[in-house]
Parts: sequence; structure tokens; C-alpha cells
Amino acid sequence: MIKLIIENIDGYNYTLKDNDNNRYKINIEFYDIGELPKVGDIIYLNNRLLNKINNNIVSFGKLDGIYGRKITDENDEDVIGVSIHDKVIYLKRYYG
Repeated sequence: MIKLIIENIDGYNYTLKDNDNNRYKINIEFYDIGELPKVGDIIYLNNRLLNKINNNIVSFGKLDGIYGRKITDENDEDVIGVSIHDKVIYLKRYYG
């Protein structure tokens, strides 16, 4: 997983920055989490997923949510980690 720092949030539009100062713009909607990530928080994304969703729209929610694929492997590319207050919450990509 790649560590991305949230640099800016404008509505659902997130600007994320990696350790090499590469920037990614992704429209992200979060479901079923108590607190939304803020500027300075961290999102951990699989590199394959990042390449698919850069400059795109994506939704994430609880691992046991009904809208995504069933996750059977912790290394599944549809799993992300969101670090809020030094606590990592794992979510999966929602479809439909």
C-alpha cells in the first residue's frame, strides 16, 4: 500500500500527496464511518487501485458492507486504510 497524505479537500475532491511529492486528485465518497478524514490525515491505497482511480470517482465503506465485493484477502486491491487520529480504519471499495 502507498501512504498518501490528504493535502486538500474540496467537497468530495481530495488532493493526495505521496512521499515523492506526486499529487493525485480523486473524488472520494466515504460511507459508514463516524468521522470523515481531514487535511493531514493519511489514506493507504494499493498501487493498482491508485492507478485505476486517479482523476476518477470512487466510494468506500465498511468491509462488511453489501455494496462492494466480498473481501477474502487483506491484500485485495479494493481495501484501503484511512488513518484518523492515529487509528487506521479499513474500508473497501463500493460498487453501484
